[in-house]
This record gives sequence, C-alpha cells and structure tokens, in this order.
Amino acid sequence: MVKVSDEIVQLIIQQGNMVLVGSVDRMGTPNISPRFVMAILEEEKIVFADAYMNKTYANIKSWPKITVAIVDQANRSGFQLKGDAEEITDPDMNEQAAQKLKELGFKGISTKVWALNIKEIYSIKPNEKSKDPLISPYG
Repeated sequence: MVKVSDEIVQLIIQQGNMVLVGSVDRMGTPNISPRFVMAILEEEKIVFADAYMNKTYANIKSWPKITVAIVDQANRSGFQLKGDAEEITDPDMNEQAAQKLKELGFKGISTKVWALNIKEIYSIKPNEKSKDPLISPYG
C-alpha cells in the first residue's frame, strides 16, 4: 500500500475534510461526488461514509476502483489518490460515521462506511509531470 503524506493530510484538513470521489458504474458511466473524510487508517486508507446508497455506493459495489481528488483551489493544485474501495464493517466505526453524518445534517439515514486502499498518488497541479505518479507500488 501507499502511505498518505503529512502534506496530503494537511490539505484534507485545510479543505474541511471534504474531497471528491470518482467512481464508475458497471456500464462505464462516470460519477463524481463530494465526501467527508471520517478517518485515515494505518496511514494508507482514507475512510468515508455514505448517507445514501445511491450512485457512488452502487458503483463501488459493482466496481471497486475509485479515485479521490483533494483540491487546493487557492494554489490550483492538490492530489489524486487512486485505488480500491472496501466496505468497513466495524460497528464502532459505523457508529462514529453515523454520528458525524448527523452532525453534518444528514438525519434518519442508514450509513455504510468504506475505505480507499491507496495504490497510487498523483499531483493535480497542471504541468507536464502530472501524468506520472508521485508514489506508486508499480515502479
């Protein structure tokens, strides 16, 4: 797995723990959706929750490859994290996520929690090097 750097953690915090999650359905139709980062586990997994089991959750269930963008609007930069999603079934983590979603204004909903297992990290700062991963286990 690929570790989340302090720079990425700080940018997530700076952005109010909001990131954009990109997924694809089984027909290849892309979807992008904002998500609140609930936690970072073992420095290599970013944890999210779904308040509604709509497009993103359905996409992850049928094809777990996802991408997450952390955007630094002020500096026109940020990071793209790519990897596989996995459902988190830990009851404590699910309860914490449900509580946080209630704090964010989502009431009376069921919650599913999942994590991105990061495989690659890219810069999204526009330049000729942004096509190459900053970190990748593939070499």
